[in-house]
Amino acid sequence: MTDKIKNGFTLIEILIATVLVFLLFAVMYGTFFSVSNTTERIQSRMKTSEVMFRFLNKFSREVKCMIREEKNDIVFDSKTISFITMTEKLPYPVRITYTVKKTSENFEKLLRKQEDLLSNYSFSFSVIDDCDSINFLFYSDGVWRDYIDKPEKVIAIGLEIYREAEKLFFPVRIYGEVKDEEKK
Repeated sequence: MTDKIKNGFTLIEILIATVLVFLLFAVMYGTFFSVSNTTERIQSRMKTSEVMFRFLNKFSREVKCMIREEKNDIVFDSKTISFITMTEKLPYPVRITYTVKKTSENFEKLLRKQEDLLSNYSFSFSVIDDCDSINFLFYSDGVWRDYIDKPEKVIAIGLEIYREAEKLFFPVRIYGEVKDEEKK
């Protein structure tokens, strides 16, 4: 009887190797798409955070440069604020109005309207979308309030945003005293 020398793999060995390679690719495929989806969500949140940071920075500059005179028709409400401001980028005063509106999906969005007081030109756009709740709060007499009847007593304005079970509270101090031009 002669001994046969094996020169290759059996069918069972090839099938086992194929299954192992397939399992390895399946695990790599799942891991790749899991990491890809996580990266996409993180980038989306970072973009949203960057947009929010830029808006809050602009909001802060506008509130800090608010012109506080009794004749200004300042409106402070939990869903609307309106005031005249003059920032370093504008050589003339403008009226800024922030309004919270409900969307059809029962979310809230914040709209910003800017009115040029010299030419009556105005434009508006959405600055924050798809929030569960957006409110303005006003600091006066040592207490944060959602409504105030004497805007001249407000020391700071806070923006309270609820989105996806997260709460953001951003307070901004108002500089300058209320001036009555008729008393001068």
